[in-house]
Amino acid sequence: MLNETLFVLQILVVIGFGAFFAARNLIMLAAWASLLSIIMNIFVLKQIVLFGFEVTAADVYVIGLFSCLNCAREFWGKESTKKVIFVSWCSTLSFLILTQLHLHLKPSPGDISQLHYEALFAPSLRIISASVITTMIVQFVDFKVFGWLKKHSRGRVFGLRSACSVALSQSIDTVIFSFLGLYGLVANLPDVMMFSLLSKGTALLLASPCVALAKVFYNRLNKEEAHF
Repeated sequence: MLNETLFVLQILVVIGFGAFFAARNLIMLAAWASLLSIIMNIFVLKQIVLFGFEVTAADVYVIGLFSCLNCAREFWGKESTKKVIFVSWCSTLSFLILTQLHLHLKPSPGDISQLHYEALFAPSLRIISASVITTMIVQFVDFKVFGWLKKHSRGRVFGLRSACSVALSQSIDTVIFSFLGLYGLVANLPDVMMFSLLSKGTALLLASPCVALAKVFYNRLNKEEAHF
């Protein structure tokens, strides 16, 4: 059960940091969203076994990213969220360009790292291209759905609204990205897709209380600052 225990710990760490940054500062949130956008495209290459399924190890970071964006929309407004999304896209594309330039540098005869870099970053052109396309579609869906839910709930039940919008957007994300980015790269694509949905559902269940607490922390922080 080591992987399963680490999986739960990973969820708590990613969502916890995201909720803290979202409540504290928009710049910190944008930096965290950019980091998640980059590492989820690297960590998706690692395959692990969770509850008997062979899956990738990046679903937690996807949930963390979209939970951050929903926090940004709730705390900082629509226009600020668009800026966070734009920063994360620019960071991801910059990472793609820099890794490809690094890979094409001719190694010295004594270099032993090139093969390892190729194993990590050679597939990244396809994966990040697929990720950018998928993310643009899914972030648009999440942005619209979350806005619609916020309007019709009159700003209440933030944790539930966030969970519902992320659940819908990530169902779409799983299908699109699995075929565009992972087809032919992973051993068992149906297993990856099925457990990706299950792991994202588990992550959402754990994330929702953290996201709700982030709003409580944000409101309390603003109230304290108003006294000074």
